[in-house]
Amino acid sequence: MQIKSYCLAISLLIGAAVNAAAQNMSTTQYIDTYKNIAMEEMRRSGVPAAIKLAQGILETQSGNGWLVLNSNNHFGIKCKNNWAGPSVNYDDDARQECFRKYGSPAESWKDHSEFLRNNPRYKFLFDLNPEDYKAWAYGLKTAGYATSRTYPQQLIQIIETYQLQQFNAIAMGKQPIPASPSLAGDPGSYEPVQPSGRDNNVITPQPAAAKKYPVGTEFRINNRKVIFVKEGTALIQVASQYDIRLSSLLKYNDITEDQPLLEKDMLIFLQSKSKRGQNDYHIVAPGESLHDIAQAEGVQIRWLRKRNKLDEGDQPAAGEKVALDGYASSKPRLGSNSVAKVDDHKDLDPKQIIKDVKEEIAKATAAPEPAPSNTSARNTEKSSGIPPSMVEDLKKAGGSVTPAGSQYHTVTEKETLYSISRRYNITVAQLQQWNNLQDNGIRIGQQLVVRK
Repeated sequence: MQIKSYCLAISLLIGAAVNAAAQNMSTTQYIDTYKNIAMEEMRRSGVPAAIKLAQGILETQSGNGWLVLNSNNHFGIKCKNNWAGPSVNYDDDARQECFRKYGSPAESWKDHSEFLRNNPRYKFLFDLNPEDYKAWAYGLKTAGYATSRTYPQQLIQIIETYQLQQFNAIAMGKQPIPASPSLAGDPGSYEPVQPSGRDNNVITPQPAAAKKYPVGTEFRINNRKVIFVKEGTALIQVASQYDIRLSSLLKYNDITEDQPLLEKDMLIFLQSKSKRGQNDYHIVAPGESLHDIAQAEGVQIRWLRKRNKLDEGDQPAAGEKVALDGYASSKPRLGSNSVAKVDDHKDLDPKQIIKDVKEEIAKATAAPEPAPSNTSARNTEKSSGIPPSMVEDLKKAGGSVTPAGSQYHTVTEKETLYSISRRYNITVAQLQQWNNLQDNGIRIGQQLVVRK
């Protein structure tokens, strides 16, 4: 009996050792295995091959992490609301979070491309040069792909260490395929897609089915207290029942005027809704208004407008994606139920507003006495800390420099914190810190400190 147990233990140890060796993939082996998929996905979707490979290496620990071994999930994509497939639980930012599970590595690589393409918060990435891997790396962090502060630097280091940018050039036909047998690595049962257009095999998400809510029972949406109220209910009764001021109840639910009786069944929040949703985006259902979305997702309607570049009265069309977290790169297509808003400030001259703002800033940061007339350009450079050539470039770009050395930029139409950070070679975090910004929202004419 003891001999059998001993032999069984030895067999288990040998099997575990063999299994561990089989799973111990090197970074080079990971690249050889998946670079073909990365290049085909770049041709199909536009996501740079170098970025996909670097993300895969980082997220999977070169193919050896628990998550990839147990779910074929190469990019750490969580379930979210638009995932109806298999899943696994894994400790990440919180305990036992839900992650997507795939039948093969190829499914994971394709889903990663669609995840970026179909998500409003990542749309701006596809306006970047696909060969500019640094811009993509920082863009992913800006859009909130990862919580690590050094995520961009890690991706860039992997790309440069393993020269992954060559796969961008090969995929774009700018560099010939090396005569190396390793380039034909096992693509993980991947079926190549002919690059006949960027919209090949696009998965169009469908609106979620209408949810059924319990009547007369308090529950939570987006971690906020809410009840489901039937048509014909008076909000004053709800306010009285839950000991809430009627004015507060109206504010919580983005209702401007009290309705004697509710004209339809409605979710009513008993506390203020959040600025962002638990999911990345919401697919607009037929007949669904922006207010309906705000109630369904537990997000304040003013933040929905802000995140999606919507004006008051704008209603997104059915099938459009409404960003719930992050900021959409463009306004969604509007439906026929949109109402044009009269602009009370349409007669104001934007140039005059910018001029007035500059004058106010100039008064607040009064310059010292001017230097003698024979002050050289070299002294000017020393006083501001910026070379004269850069000062001239800044003036042409609409910026300004104070004698103290601070450098300002005036926000123009369609600019974002990310685009401004790239122009001045700084980070979005620095812009937010120097300008006391709580989020990524900026307005035309606003002056931002871009150098200290």
